[in-house]
Amino acid sequence: MPVTESRADQRIPDVFAVSPSGVASQTTSRSPYLALATGSLAFVLGTVNVTVSNVAFPEIVRSFPGVSNGMTGWIIAGYSLAFASTMLAGGRLADRYGRLTIFRVGLFGLLIGALGAGLAPSPLILVFARAIQGMFGALTVPSSLALVLPQFPQTKQASVIGIWAAAGMVASGLSPGFAALVLEFSSWRWVYLVLVPIVAFGLLGAKLYLEETAETKSDSPLDLLGVLMGSASVFLVVLGTLQGRSWGWLSPSTIACFAGTALLLPLFLLRSSKHPEPLFDPGLFRIRSFTVSNIAVTFAMVGAFTSWFLWPLYLTEVWGYSKVQVGLAFTPSPVLSAVVAVLGGRWADRRGFRGIMTLAALIATVGFLWLYFFLNEEVRFWFAFFPSSIMFGFGMGVLASQLNSAALRDIPPESTATANGIHQSLRYAVGGMGAATAITILNGTHEVQRYSLMWLLLGVLMVLVAPLMWFLYPKQQNGEENHSRE
Repeated sequence: MPVTESRADQRIPDVFAVSPSGVASQTTSRSPYLALATGSLAFVLGTVNVTVSNVAFPEIVRSFPGVSNGMTGWIIAGYSLAFASTMLAGGRLADRYGRLTIFRVGLFGLLIGALGAGLAPSPLILVFARAIQGMFGALTVPSSLALVLPQFPQTKQASVIGIWAAAGMVASGLSPGFAALVLEFSSWRWVYLVLVPIVAFGLLGAKLYLEETAETKSDSPLDLLGVLMGSASVFLVVLGTLQGRSWGWLSPSTIACFAGTALLLPLFLLRSSKHPEPLFDPGLFRIRSFTVSNIAVTFAMVGAFTSWFLWPLYLTEVWGYSKVQVGLAFTPSPVLSAVVAVLGGRWADRRGFRGIMTLAALIATVGFLWLYFFLNEEVRFWFAFFPSSIMFGFGMGVLASQLNSAALRDIPPESTATANGIHQSLRYAVGGMGAATAITILNGTHEVQRYSLMWLLLGVLMVLVAPLMWFLYPKQQNGEENHSRE
């Protein structure tokens, strides 16, 4: 059922309480950290698949002589489109039909997709396999966190989400280097095939360490039309953003994508507000912590995804780095992100989210401005890029993990996967838009001035996160209350 206004206005500090349906959201697993590892692995697989094809892309194109430019573009876009457009439905389906069931289905689909991509005899099959990976990967991400959280006490909530998110950030940061290493010793097919045994371990972990945490019965039918409308809205806006430059931003195809989203989105929201079992519950946005966190994440993820796209380009095209050098240059930032994500979670558990995330946003802003003022053809790695990557790693390590935790802070337990699906869908949709905007600004050139403009714009966006979290996020919470009592 949707979150009602009276329910949304309540403070619900313990998301692990027993649900009204009788399904205990606090499970009795004796291996909570193995459950966390399993859930984090699913998040890793979802994020790795976003970036590995970028590095392998030139090798893939060379292995299929005569393939059209349009088809090569879909090798990259197919996964992102399927991933972003399915994420929203993935969380709602998990809350309705069983989080563990949807999680297992997602992992099995990822396995089939990885196997199909690695063995693809043609570009068309590869695109189809990548779309399968994206669609089923989107099913695992929202449900993974909803399966893991109930196995820990509330006092460790932010820390657990920090570890979960840290795994994804490390995967995003290290996957280009991983793909480059695979390409050094083998063909591009092993970039996908090496994921098959990893997914198999995930399925085994789901069997051994995860337990169902959602009631699967409902008296009302699922809003299938709403599922189609919501997924289509996300699909069209992401498609228009990804393909706008190649099609032309004023081309009929691009305009049709954005016009379709502009038409479908209001109708989708109107339908969701009236249906008893909506895909998208507008009542969730009456919860202040959820709304503020989702606004903040739009700015933060534009910065994160755009940076992950621009940095390899700059290092290879301007400084002439090899694939291996790019991978090594990327390593310190995600490693630091993982460490501070966990530490930031512990801080948030004790003292609240506002202070740590405001500080993180300001540090990330300084990192972008550092690139703007100091990065050029002459100034090299240790003075320009490395300090900025460290500041960015610290800032985004905290923000990417704790914005997720802050968004779910007051969500009713029966809507955890749905809310996480909305949050993750927003992350990847705006992240893709940021990367597409960067492509437009670069316009096929690699002039330092164009990169500098991007660093400045990203710094301006990032600095907006600080006042959002400090002035608009709810101040009072359990962590702060506990600290004051101590």
